[in-house]
Amino acid sequence: MIPSNRKVGTRLFKDILEKGKSFHSESFSLRTVSLGSQPARFSVVVSKKIEKRAVQRNFMKRRMYALIRPYLSKAKSGLQAVFFLKKKIAKDPIEKLKTEIEAVFKKAAITG
Repeated sequence: MIPSNRKVGTRLFKDILEKGKSFHSESFSLRTVSLGSQPARFSVVVSKKIEKRAVQRNFMKRRMYALIRPYLSKAKSGLQAVFFLKKKIAKDPIEKLKTEIEAVFKKAAITG
């Protein structure tokens, strides 16, 4: 998990959805926007359409947060990013997800 002060707040979700740039991979989509000079923030969204059981949705979120954690210190300040998970993520191994995150972060210029 990541600290709650490094997660995107509900007030910023609307701005990210409206103004954010999208980046896609097989397992997730990423919306990012740069706002101010506050520390980088990340959030993960798992729709009920993807998984009906809350236990499984929370498992997927924890898994993604664990993969995002090493990038907290490397991410540019002011970055607000939201991951929208796809159904395929439940079947993917951790190593594949890690390479997908690295590729999307490079494409989005998150880690500089």
